[in-house]
Amino acid sequence: MAYKRFTISSIFFLASFMVLYACAQKKVYTVGQPGAHSASLTFPDFIQIRSFDGDSVENMFTRIIYEGKKELVFAAGTHTVEMRYKDIWDIDDDDHEDVTSPYITLRFDAIAGHAYEIRVAAPQNRQGAHKLASRFAPHIIDVRSKERASLPVEGARTD
Repeated sequence: MAYKRFTISSIFFLASFMVLYACAQKKVYTVGQPGAHSASLTFPDFIQIRSFDGDSVENMFTRIIYEGKKELVFAAGTHTVEMRYKDIWDIDDDDHEDVTSPYITLRFDAIAGHAYEIRVAAPQNRQGAHKLASRFAPHIIDVRSKERASLPVEGARTD
């Protein structure tokens, strides 16, 4: 009986340690090969990416978050990213509201070795979230130069 408890306790401890170690690591999703010819794009956890260069990446990003941001690494060049605002806000202890904007598509030219960031001010409350969702207009910023790197794609789907 004591051996069984020891084994179960050991397995539980080891599993807990592995989960904590994995959660502490920076999560990077690679679309291209990382290296001298790659760039990266970080975005807050309230931004949901549906596609990158037309390829669906929504499921890849939905659950892994580090420091409130997610990161994508890709080859330098011209890229499109389709995204929306999506967050859950508490109404009270028993109720919440899912606030979501329509999807928008941005195009940007990524320079090798540069880091990019999707910039949009985080709402401070549920009313601010509704306002952001109704006028969702993020930009992709080159972190090094602090300049806007993106343009909206006209005629892109918004469902």
